[in-house]
Amino acid sequence: RHSQAQLARRLPLSPRSVSMATLLLLSTAYSLHPLSHRAPRARCCRADTLCSSAASLPPPLRDADAFARGVLDCDATAWWRQDSQRLQILVPLADGVSFKRDVSVDVSRRRLTLRVADSDVAVGELWHEVNVDASDWYVDDAPDFGDARFLVVELQKRESFVDWAAPLKPAGGGSGEEGRRSLIIGGKGEAQKQATAVQLASYQLLQKLPSAVRGDVYAREAAGSETLYFLGKVIAEATDAALALTAQEVLVKEHARLYLPSVFRTLPDEEMELWLAPGNSELRVAQNEIPLHRWRRVDGAEGVPAAGACGFEPETGPREGCGVPQDMQGKPFAVRRDGAGRPLAAPFEAKLMAPDEVPGAYEAWLRSQSLHV
Repeated sequence: RHSQAQLARRLPLSPRSVSMATLLLLSTAYSLHPLSHRAPRARCCRADTLCSSAASLPPPLRDADAFARGVLDCDATAWWRQDSQRLQILVPLADGVSFKRDVSVDVSRRRLTLRVADSDVAVGELWHEVNVDASDWYVDDAPDFGDARFLVVELQKRESFVDWAAPLKPAGGGSGEEGRRSLIIGGKGEAQKQATAVQLASYQLLQKLPSAVRGDVYAREAAGSETLYFLGKVIAEATDAALALTAQEVLVKEHARLYLPSVFRTLPDEEMELWLAPGNSELRVAQNEIPLHRWRRVDGAEGVPAAGACGFEPETGPREGCGVPQDMQGKPFAVRRDGAGRPLAAPFEAKLMAPDEVPGAYEAWLRSQSLHV
């Protein structure tokens, strides 16, 4: 609960500083359901029906285009939007409406009561739980859309990276979506950078657990390509790699576009195939000993891990010099497989050599050292 002095003070919109450990602990409190790439229609908070009008949506928060947003009522007199950490409700305030006198906000972990000038704006059970102490509300005289004063109610998500279908559950239920959690880890720009750092930290923590399960991830164009490129490794605690990939699909596909832009930059999600191999099996895959298995997202799958219970270690490409064969300099690790993931050539045994035994390795090392002199 906020004091009157706190309510009267406008607070900045800068992201709240949360330690990595706190983020991971909060993330592991829930299991998630797979991402739906189709944003739900805007839900009215004053009725039990879905808005069918094509009301204008608020602009997304920075780098949060993939998250759902919409109107709070079918007359489009209030809006909501979100990113990976917070959900905002924006209500235009008419002239003469006093923040201290006419605005009433009460937030609990599972419920919101928002009234303006004795009218209910949003009253009911929240779609997901929030962190009450980290939530706030204030008046913004210079919003990023419109020309009105806005009351901004900013709810801090208790579970990061969850895409809320709406701020409130419908009165009486019956939507069929209450038990679902859609997860969006990653995205464009800064959202991808931050999510990559978080999930890499999770990977490094989880790999120390004996119950952790790994999987190697490969990708190819869906249009009949025989070449699959290694993208990195997923990991999860006490579940299989397919579910770990389900939770991090957005992150992995965007990494493919950034890592190999010449192959995947313009490829839409539905045309990018992801394949899995057992964890740390790159050598066996390269020697054509084992097949790859096509990964498919299953909507409604149970057991999908929360953000802190899975991780992703992205592939960043081979290092130059230092014993890397000349024909492999700067090239990504890739293999050839048929439509079922089977090798297109017979298995062979690779000759493993120590770094100083690779032809030209010593000379390459000397050249690399001379660059730093």
